[in-house]
Amino acid sequence: MTTILQILAQFLLAEDYGICVAGTLTAYDYILTFKQERNLIWKAKWTPVKALFLFMRYSVILDMIGFFYIDFGQQVTDRSCTVVMNIVLANMCMVYLCAALVIALRTWAIWERGRICGVIVGVAWSAIVVLAVYFTVYIIQGVSAFVISDLAGFVGCEATNTPESLSAVLELYVALATYEGLIFLMTVIRGIRYLYRPSSLMFVLYRDAFLASTSLLTLTIVVAVLSAMNSDFFHIPFLLSLALCSIAPCRIILNLRDSTSSLDRWDLSTTNQTHLNVPSEVALRQLDGAVEYAA
Repeated sequence: MTTILQILAQFLLAEDYGICVAGTLTAYDYILTFKQERNLIWKAKWTPVKALFLFMRYSVILDMIGFFYIDFGQQVTDRSCTVVMNIVLANMCMVYLCAALVIALRTWAIWERGRICGVIVGVAWSAIVVLAVYFTVYIIQGVSAFVISDLAGFVGCEATNTPESLSAVLELYVALATYEGLIFLMTVIRGIRYLYRPSSLMFVLYRDAFLASTSLLTLTIVVAVLSAMNSDFFHIPFLLSLALCSIAPCRIILNLRDSTSSLDRWDLSTTNQTHLNVPSEVALRQLDGAVEYAA
């Protein structure tokens, strides 16, 4: 007799339920932070960080829509599935690189914008850009064909992976895990002392950078291990990592802007400022560049 746990396990093995969990998490976080986004992003002037925020925030929503189309589309074809999947995979690569840039900037800020730290983080991020683009191209080329499915009454389509695409996924996530491990180590080494100063801006920087690095590193390692094992559970952490690549850096930007009224174009101020409860027009002007290069 089939038990409830066995039924749930079968559900979790399906990619369809992975995208449902990731989509729900993305939507829930969007609802929670919408007011902050309206006050701290929409009303602020354009800066590189604002552009990064909006790209990560809304391109992930488009990715989720793309995955829902692939998994549940009623009028899918091999061609439409291939086009949508290629666009989604390419966009996922860009989202991750933007997320990695935001977390790298937070790490640099924790180290008080030191030159050595800047070089290390800059070289590591540049290397991961090259590797991510390289392996993503191989993944896109390796996903050779789609099979129209009919799971629980939903049509959708499923990708047929090749050994080349599976190998590229494994190598990509090993590279990502190495990069995330470096960022995590640098965050821990520098940030422990800020745990004892919870009222400071540096505590906000450290807390968010630590949480983001920990969650992304954990999911990256899990994805790498499951892809090496060719496990059916692969898609669940894979899609959750996509959601967190938007949620974590966006939360970092929002929390930092909510904690200080003096930021440079890359939101890197480490100067303690009065907390902003309701940003005024004057405060918002200060928020995005009153001090071009804050100390």
